[in-house]
Amino acid sequence: MQLYYPSNSLLHYLHGFTKILVFGLLLTFIPLFMDQLVSLTGLLLVCLALFIYIRPSRWHWLLLVPVLILSFTMSLSYFLSDAGGTLYYQADLGYWKIIISSGNIVVSLKFMCRMLIWCLLFFLILFTTSNEDIVMGLKKFGLPEFVTLSVSLALRYWSLMIFDVKTVMDAQYVRGVDFRSGNLYARSVRFASTLVPVLFVFLKRFRTTSFALTLKGAGRKNKRTYYYNPRITGLDKRVILAGGLLFITWLGLRCFFTL
Repeated sequence: MQLYYPSNSLLHYLHGFTKILVFGLLLTFIPLFMDQLVSLTGLLLVCLALFIYIRPSRWHWLLLVPVLILSFTMSLSYFLSDAGGTLYYQADLGYWKIIISSGNIVVSLKFMCRMLIWCLLFFLILFTTSNEDIVMGLKKFGLPEFVTLSVSLALRYWSLMIFDVKTVMDAQYVRGVDFRSGNLYARSVRFASTLVPVLFVFLKRFRTTSFALTLKGAGRKNKRTYYYNPRITGLDKRVILAGGLLFITWLGLRCFFTL
């Protein structure tokens, strides 16, 4: 199971370098310096429209659920400080003080918007780019070989981890371990039985990977060769130009308006 899935959207045809530059750097940098909730909401809707455009599967949509839960949970920490504004509620819990005011609500919503924007941009890259294209995109930035190799192994082990956990759970289910019934605590205890087998499977994979990297000469000074080496096309150049113009336009508007 991989995060990438093939489709015919425009983003799928772009080079990995283009997507990392536009969505991973330029558009990621913009919400960091936005102070208006309206502007952040507008950018969030644009990112959501791009996410809908790539037509993700139901499983990819479900990945937004933990993102929403995490962003909401982390935003609650802003109610432990006083950002000013109209005070609606205040509770003194000893060391902690919960303050719900208009300023805290705005700051919390800004944080949620920023986090959701960054997650959507991150998903846009992962869902529309294969592991090989991401590595080749990073190589276009001139990064060292060990950096691209680390990213490649991390992306590879993400899919292998999901596959190994599913395989072990199926094997445990055949042996009588039921993961589908019982309360949350009972399911958690049963799921703990998969940790030791998954750990040993991963240790075996790590040993096999280390042997393979040694045989392929990883760590030597000689340059690695690649059979797959996609080129920057005219479509990529136009998207990079549009992203650069958008970034320059945003910098210009920021000099005259508070975005």
